Amino acid sequence: MEPTEEAVACPRCIISVMGAHAGEGADSIFTRKTEDIGLVGRTFWLERSPKARPVQVQEMCGISTAYVMFVAPATKAGARPTIKRDCAKEFSEDLRVWHPFPDGLSLVTGKLDSCSAALVLDKLTLSSNKTLDLWDYADFADTNRPVSLMLGCSTVCAVRKDMRSHPDKLKSRYRKVIAVAKLTAPYCVWVR
Repeated sequence: MEPTEEAVACPRCIISVMGAHAGEGADSIFTRKTEDIGLVGRTFWLERSPKARPVQVQEMCGISTAYVMFVAPATKAGARPTIKRDCAKEFSEDLRVWHPFPDGLSLVTGKLDSCSAALVLDKLTLSSNKTLDLWDYADFADTNRPVSLMLGCSTVCAVRKDMRSHPDKLKSRYRKVIAVAKLTAPYCVWVR
């Protein structure tokens, strides 16, 4: 099965709206992250969403294999480009023991503060001609609520569940899948 099909079939995933980052376009980011995986076996994808905190992602991935589906924003203004290019030096899966990033890894950049975390990926595949129906997903933290993507919360842990009849479902339900990545242990880490 193709990686995008595996991700869509998976009962749990992370949905992340993809946008430009500190002046770097999506193609360049995906190329760099794919090179990281080839060189060191994994890459770290900085994110700051309250709906994809390390503990939550680790819990979700402890249940079964999970994927990240990077999707296009609903509108051109739907993903505000990250402008901060702070460079993380260390990561921790528990906020007690900190490790330097592996030698050879490209820079892990973005806005660094107490909310900064990074998804840990070991496979990354660009997707073509696949559309994701967001009405097929509920929020992992509350499976009675549909997923909600918005500025400041553009990365969410989700479970497959039919939310078509829910009154709070997103109005814009279809998103183009840009890329798919497989999460690897420890799945999500704090960074500084």
